[in-house]
Amino acid sequence: MRRVGKQIVAITLAAAMMGSLTPEACTFLQNEIVYAAETNEASAPTVTRAELYKNEGAKTTKTIDFSELKEDDWNGEGKITFAYDESINGSLGNVNEEYELTAKVTLDETSYQSLDADKAHLNIQGVTKLGSKWGWNNSTDCQWLQKDSFMKVGENYSADLKVKFSGITPDTLMDVEFVLVGTGFKGTVTFSNVVLTNLSSDKQELTKQEPTVLSDLNDESQVSLWAGETGYQYFHGGEENAAPKLSYDANGGDGRLKVSLDYTANSGESWSEAKVKFTPETPADISNYNQVSVDLIYPENSNISKIKFFSNSGINKDTSIDSSEAADAGNGYKKVTVTLGFSPSATPMDDLTIGLIGANSSFAGDVYLDNLILFQKDASGDFVTITATPNTDGTQAKTEATDKTLTMTDPDASNSAKALYAYLQGLTESDQVLFGHQNDVSRSVGTKDELGDVHDVTGSVSGIFGIDSLALFGSEAGGTDAKSALENSINYSKKAAENGAIVTLSAHMPNFTSAKIKDNGDGTYDFFDCNFNESKDLSGDSLKKILPGGEKNKVFTAYLDTIATYANKLQESNIPVIFRPLHENTGGWFWWGTGNTAESYKSLYAYTREYLESKGVHNMLYVYSPNGPLETEAEYMSRYPGDAYVDILAFDYYNDFNTYPAEADTSFFDHLDQTCQVVSSLAKQHNKLAAISETGVRVMKKDGSDNEGLLVKNNPVSEAKSGVNWYQKVNDIAKENDMPYYMVWANFSDTNFYVPYKYSDTMGQEMINDFISYYNNEDSVFGNGTNFYGNIDKYAGVKTDNYKDVSGYMVTPFDMDTILKPTVLKASVSNAGEVSFVVKDTAKGKQLTLPAAKGSDGFYTAQLTQEEMDQIGKTDVAEIALVADGKTLSAITNLSIGKEKDKAPAGVLENFDYYVGSNGLLDAAYGGNSAAGCSSSFTLDQEHKADGTYGAAFNYKLKTTGSEVWTGLVNASLGNTDFSAYNALKFWTKLDGKGQKVVVQIKAGGEEYEVYLTNLAKTEDAYEVTVPFSAFKGKMGGKLSGDALKDVQAFGLWCNSNPAGSAVDVESVLYFDAFKGTTISDAEAAKADADGLIAVKQTSQSGNNGGNSSSGSSTSGGNSGSTTTPDTGNTTPDTKPSETRKTDKTFENIAKDTNATLTVEKNDKGEVTDARAQLEKTVKNTSETKKTTISADVVAKLIKEAGTSDITITQTTKNASGKEMNSVSVNAKDLQAGKKLTLVKVDKKTGEKVLISSRTYKVSKDGTVTVDTKDAGDYVLLNEKDAKALSSKILKSVALKDIKKTVANGKKAKVTFDKGLNMENVKKITYTSSKKSVVTVNKNGTIVAKKAGKAVVKVKVTLKNGKTKTVKMTIKVTK
Repeated sequence: MRRVGKQIVAITLAAAMMGSLTPEACTFLQNEIVYAAETNEASAPTVTRAELYKNEGAKTTKTIDFSELKEDDWNGEGKITFAYDESINGSLGNVNEEYELTAKVTLDETSYQSLDADKAHLNIQGVTKLGSKWGWNNSTDCQWLQKDSFMKVGENYSADLKVKFSGITPDTLMDVEFVLVGTGFKGTVTFSNVVLTNLSSDKQELTKQEPTVLSDLNDESQVSLWAGETGYQYFHGGEENAAPKLSYDANGGDGRLKVSLDYTANSGESWSEAKVKFTPETPADISNYNQVSVDLIYPENSNISKIKFFSNSGINKDTSIDSSEAADAGNGYKKVTVTLGFSPSATPMDDLTIGLIGANSSFAGDVYLDNLILFQKDASGDFVTITATPNTDGTQAKTEATDKTLTMTDPDASNSAKALYAYLQGLTESDQVLFGHQNDVSRSVGTKDELGDVHDVTGSVSGIFGIDSLALFGSEAGGTDAKSALENSINYSKKAAENGAIVTLSAHMPNFTSAKIKDNGDGTYDFFDCNFNESKDLSGDSLKKILPGGEKNKVFTAYLDTIATYANKLQESNIPVIFRPLHENTGGWFWWGTGNTAESYKSLYAYTREYLESKGVHNMLYVYSPNGPLETEAEYMSRYPGDAYVDILAFDYYNDFNTYPAEADTSFFDHLDQTCQVVSSLAKQHNKLAAISETGVRVMKKDGSDNEGLLVKNNPVSEAKSGVNWYQKVNDIAKENDMPYYMVWANFSDTNFYVPYKYSDTMGQEMINDFISYYNNEDSVFGNGTNFYGNIDKYAGVKTDNYKDVSGYMVTPFDMDTILKPTVLKASVSNAGEVSFVVKDTAKGKQLTLPAAKGSDGFYTAQLTQEEMDQIGKTDVAEIALVADGKTLSAITNLSIGKEKDKAPAGVLENFDYYVGSNGLLDAAYGGNSAAGCSSSFTLDQEHKADGTYGAAFNYKLKTTGSEVWTGLVNASLGNTDFSAYNALKFWTKLDGKGQKVVVQIKAGGEEYEVYLTNLAKTEDAYEVTVPFSAFKGKMGGKLSGDALKDVQAFGLWCNSNPAGSAVDVESVLYFDAFKGTTISDAEAAKADADGLIAVKQTSQSGNNGGNSSSGSSTSGGNSGSTTTPDTGNTTPDTKPSETRKTDKTFENIAKDTNATLTVEKNDKGEVTDARAQLEKTVKNTSETKKTTISADVVAKLIKEAGTSDITITQTTKNASGKEMNSVSVNAKDLQAGKKLTLVKVDKKTGEKVLISSRTYKVSKDGTVTVDTKDAGDYVLLNEKDAKALSSKILKSVALKDIKKTVANGKKAKVTFDKGLNMENVKKITYTSSKKSVVTVNKNGTIVAKKAGKAVVKVKVTLKNGKTKTVKMTIKVTK
């Protein structure tokens, strides 16, 4: 979500996400709101209230003006959305299915007096945003406030607001807002003392009751209970919100409701809601029901994605339509029962509105509703009975101190840090393992236990409490500002420690170039608005800019200052911290990851530690944690910062299941054990500790939305399915590899959790008994058994030694930098006598040594002069080594000295010719990520290429027994990032025929987009491939277009095992080259196959002999002798990309004075993929050019010859001298008797279709059509559907540049249209003023301000097809 300020008043443009905030969306109560539960004396469950959010701060809207309104305006400018608190960001936990929002509403004197106007009032609704997708949820009622609702308090007037939310899917609270409508009121509104209270019942079981059929529509009389209702962003083919048309369909005795829909005017809307309202003869009792369902019968092309249910009794939810569950209903229709769960309510259901939500739908046709039913579902069926009993005392850690001498990397380490290091070492010797849980005491699914789910289930907090810097700075700890967020984080950590837990801190630091970071102007910075997304922002070359001397260094150190404050505050309570900064650095998803070189990462890690110690932080142990799995020690050590900076060697590795349903697969444990062996061995070699710093199970959900955490039920890792207790097995592997702790991720919600939770006192998530059994194990240690804090002095007394070896890191320059002028070389070095920099041209062997001197700031520097640069010479492959006492501490490589690096021309995404032939440079540019047992790497290849000198070989290995695995490489340092001038990506590839899932990935605008080479991967031939950007699928549902293409941040190639669920063991090579932006026509784009690819087979398998290309041009630059031929014994799959075969046939005198050329393209199966005919008619008289006739006889001949009716026919008319007068195009499929076609003109400058008139042309009985073409130009005949879609598109473009304008009295202004409106489509524009005494407007749209006040100028635009749209501009005239 993009924020526009903490205190805003904004017109809500995202109402599609909120559902329709219309008058019927609220129950208007002029006094107090009465809870449903309070009115049901017989069966109401006990309601428990738990305060989730409280903010006493007063925040005031901008001036609101409802003075001219006569009724509440829920769909226009008269609806104001006020964002009270956007800073919550999931820091406080989950809302329940029901909750209430209360606030104090205050008016000043002037605002209060405005309520004297006739019928003046305010109507206020609460809005909350929930979950990582910021879904909008509005209260099921509103509060009506009129003048007598307020009481005088001091100089102002106040009223209490209370609104209720019901039927909500529990999720994390992100922000709190209010929507205001009203009449007569003018002024400001102040909200304060805002409290959100969760309401929960005792979950009594429902009394068994048979379903209630509200309407089965078996007789026509029931239709009177149904009515169409004005929709939201649903115009029913018109120009404003409208209702669908309803009628009865007897359906052979099985009656149903026919709903006639028309989404064509709203095809650009992702949420277009047509509404149907059911009103029972008597209100329905829903106090004993929790499910409602309706049958939907719909054509597959309708694009109805969801159904929303809304009623006065608290039902207010939408649910997706699962087409996989649909049955064939005949005649192209499907039938599915759509079911929604809700909370029973004592408020009878007076009516029920069903919203049919179209997503970018242009459907016009009929759907049917049937069998509206209330029934019961026992939600407890998703959970299991708790049969295990947790040990009251827990497993107690053995408190014997180690007799091993421990090497402390911080010579000034606090006693608490020494004690913790010794304690963890002791655990490895006693074969015990601490269980860790992120946000253990601060986030939970359940709401009954303030110490979280682990405590609720076992009676103890976890042994390790994880917290992140996101909490320290606000977005995970709540509060109204950074200060209170830090205080909350400190308090959470102290609470965990008070209950025995060891504290560990991770850091999802923001990209320090982010615009969300605010400069306070006093040397400090505010990071409060930053969240997890900023850590994944790869733009701005952040790492280089934050080290000493970098432009963002002060921003970075300000961030570290807060971490230092946190650590030092805990030290005051003798609490040490295990700090895990810059984790998962061997992946490409964080800005500190593989988009940077290994040496620059090492420098950042070391500098981070040194800076914290300079701020007095000495109670930290430092963890290095790349991502697993790992197979070799070299793999782990590739980015290791060094022994001087690391205390604990660890890793992050998740047990992922990427398909649904997922089958049990225990191979994760083998890979985990192998990784632990690698890391544990290294830890012992380096005299360090080892640990599993982050793990957990992530299972794909049924709807494919994500695989964050466990499922409520049917988990592939449950002991019942896998035969293994997952938590115990991880514990055992950690113990066997001398690792004293492991930590799983957080319980954010019931759709994102990693530890089982309680559903009730007797029931819980399906793995709850597994977890309790694990808790009871003698080797697992939780908070109630750590025995650490009471023994700190004992542990601190162990023998220790300080790290004395030489250590250091480079500060500047960096790998791959360009040095064109004399520059300072800088490094940080400890425990050294003599320090120098060795500069070397690795290609020619020239080198020189520059002695370094230590400055007052503690850094070592040396000057690289022009003379010394000349000695080295111009080079692209220079190296600068940092040497101390004869030991090389760091080597910066692939620098350019004395010359600029070669750059790819505009439009080139990657062509592998700009790495100066260096595989090392190529390797440095690409970071990788692989599943266990898998790997990939790039090498330059001079044989397999499209052009230039090099292509690239993608060497990959995939191995799995069933679970989908992957490997991939990503370049986040692209030379070109703006591809907005293109609409497609073109590249050359030669795959291996192994049929694995090859993926091309582009990250743009913060989202990852992918296209699969599914069928192409089954071939071994070389292809030139063109992929329309529209074929790329966004992981967050976005489209790769517009602004996103202006900000291409990364490019990646991946290979996943295929088919998923099958064993795969493949080691092979794929070849790629020449990834570049290109522009293709709509006709070319239409040739894309099911994967979105236009693949053209190359005659030269190396790509460099010219071959075929979609443009018909040849390529050059390669070695023509390198052509390879595929093995003729290979059987090419039937699903390979088609080789297009094109045939042209000419017909002379196909009709009088008319010649024709028919072009037909077929794939290798003989299927027609494209057909088009060009007719040329020569006329003798000019009058004959005024009309164009496309003859049925000609069309019939073309269809017969082509073998398809899907032919685009273009008839060009020329005069006697051969001059082209006009052309008319039409699809032969549309030339059916009686069809009405609309003639439009093609704008030669823009290529856009332009309206001509409202006239339509009817196809004659024999299939001939004649149209007027009195003006020269190119014309197109559109069928009714396409004509309506064009009209809707043009109507949507009718908008004003300014909808509000302030004009001084006596001055003039002009009504200006948005540039998106093509005036060629406009027939007439009329202007009117609502108050001519204030503003006049003439026929040309010139506004004259007459006197101070406000008026609305209405602008009615009539298009050439007769359609109209009225837009408004509010004019404020000042004195």
